[in-house]
Amino acid sequence: MALDLKNDEVFSVAIEGIPRIVEFIATVPVAKRSLALAAAQQSYLKTAQTLGYDEADAQKWALAVMSLLEIASIASAQTAEERWPIPA
Repeated sequence: MALDLKNDEVFSVAIEGIPRIVEFIATVPVAKRSLALAAAQQSYLKTAQTLGYDEADAQKWALAVMSLLEIASIASAQTAEERWPIPA
């Protein structure tokens, strides 16, 4: 199946779920967050493969979701710092 993120309904649902994933990852201890992100990436990759994407397109699909998730995580952390600044 050809990669078409604009018309992929499951991709859209994955994007809509990013805020919940960001909230969950924020609850994970800092030392374990890389494991949580790796698990999320594996889950997105498996979803893309289940949808019938070939390996290269499945990797791109998962990378696209993870890129947005990481951007949302950074934005969320910056917002939290603005609300509760860490004293220098």
